[in-house]
Amino acid sequence: MKKISLISMLTLILFNGCTDQNQINIETTLLALLDSDDVLGMDGFDTNGDVELDFETGLEISGIAKTFSDTLAYGEGYRIRFGRRITDRNRTVDFDVDGDTAVGLVTYSLNGILYVKAFDTTVHTQIDSISFTKEFSTSFIRKVRFNQVDNPNSPEGYDWKVNALTPLVGGSGHKVAISSISIYELTTTMEQGELLYQFNADGIGDLFIDREALPNFTAFMPYVIEVYVTNSGPELNSDSTGVGEWVLKNYGRSFEMRGRRHLNDKGIFLDSVINDNIHTGGWRAHGPGFGFQQRGFRSFFETVDLATIFVDDGGYNTSVWSIPYRIQRP
Repeated sequence: MKKISLISMLTLILFNGCTDQNQINIETTLLALLDSDDVLGMDGFDTNGDVELDFETGLEISGIAKTFSDTLAYGEGYRIRFGRRITDRNRTVDFDVDGDTAVGLVTYSLNGILYVKAFDTTVHTQIDSISFTKEFSTSFIRKVRFNQVDNPNSPEGYDWKVNALTPLVGGSGHKVAISSISIYELTTTMEQGELLYQFNADGIGDLFIDREALPNFTAFMPYVIEVYVTNSGPELNSDSTGVGEWVLKNYGRSFEMRGRRHLNDKGIFLDSVINDNIHTGGWRAHGPGFGFQQRGFRSFFETVDLATIFVDDGGYNTSVWSIPYRIQRP
């Protein structure tokens, strides 16, 4: 009986060892898939310092690479440039493997510096009394689902593949939040057309988007974006419009290929009602890049609280949803 017990114990130890090693091998494979997927990750979110409110660089626009910035006046007599530089980035992934399906819970923790610079529009010099920097930290989370697909050429007889992903959701503080994002066609009469995509806060953390069915946009075509936000207040009181936050669409693939569009809630430029917390703007889709028929990109829809973010000791309150998309040539 003692010999049988010993053999059974050794068998159990060997079995557990094989199971642990198999789990490690699977997780290593899944991590490699995360790293190689061109629509996952945080690249394109960092502006590497201060930039104009609206800017675009390195993206194909009607056959060229766009490298200009627009100026937006903030207040009277000066303009604001702002952005961030990520100084520390940490990613953790927790896997739940169940047979031929696995789900990875991906968490990003970022630390960085927010840059705010004001420039006099008459003499084109920086106003040091208004310009400042502040440190910030923020976190994001998403789920990625993997499936096994048959591959007779693989030693295991199958490969793992990214099957679906949820939007990346996060931010800093609790003062502002995104409630929904809607994307419409823009008609030839410059009016809001058919609703193409809509995402709502309810259940956003478990909303899996098929990897092969990402939002798809036709290169160089115009679209209308609406982002509904909430702000718990107190809101900015120095702006005559009463708008308490900015909403921005950050997009691209990397530091070399990225842009940012400002949406407004001032009842102008496609926005219907002033200060109703629905920020609206137009966006002309860029191209996939020279030599590509289609390619994946990342978008980061972001709302920032104006009452705190532009005060050097006022905190850092943001809400961000990142939804990958595909650009297709017409």
